[in-house]
Amino acid sequence: MTNTYVDNNLQCIASLQRDLNLVTAFLLLTGQITVVGLFITSGGFRVSLSGPILGGERIIGKYESKFSNAVIDIIDVVLAILLITDQIRLTGAVIGPSRFSVNVSGPIFGVPLYQPTLPVLKQDYHFFQQIVSKHFNIDRSIFKNIGKE
Repeated sequence: MTNTYVDNNLQCIASLQRDLNLVTAFLLLTGQITVVGLFITSGGFRVSLSGPILGGERIIGKYESKFSNAVIDIIDVVLAILLITDQIRLTGAVIGPSRFSVNVSGPIFGVPLYQPTLPVLKQDYHFFQQIVSKHFNIDRSIFKNIGKE
C-alpha cells in the first residue's frame, strides 16, 4: 500500500460524498424530501431533511396554505442549489423509529466543510512502515508487487 493507494481511496470517498450530495439535491427538487428540522450547534446549525422516501412525512403549510407551501418549496430549492454548488454538504443521518433524516450544513451555516479522510488507514500504514523498517531487514522490492494485486 502506497500513498497513491491512500490518495485513490480518498478520491473515491470524495466522489461518493459528492454523489450523495447530488442525490440529496435531486430528492429536494423532486419533493421526495423537505426540511423537517434544524439542529443548532455551537457556532452553526444543520438543516434536517426527510420525507416519504425516508419513512417520514412531507411537511406542508398549516391549513395547507399556498404561501406556506411556497416558502417551504423555495427553501428546498435554495438548499438543492447550495448542495449542487458544493456550498453545503451532507453531514450525517439521524435514525428514528421507522424513519430517518439526513442533515446538511456548510460554511454558510457556520459549520466547516468536511473533507474526506482515512486517518486510521494512514496512521496504520505509517506505523507499519516504521515497525518493519526498524525491526526487520526486508528488501523493499518484495512489497512493490504486493500493492499491485
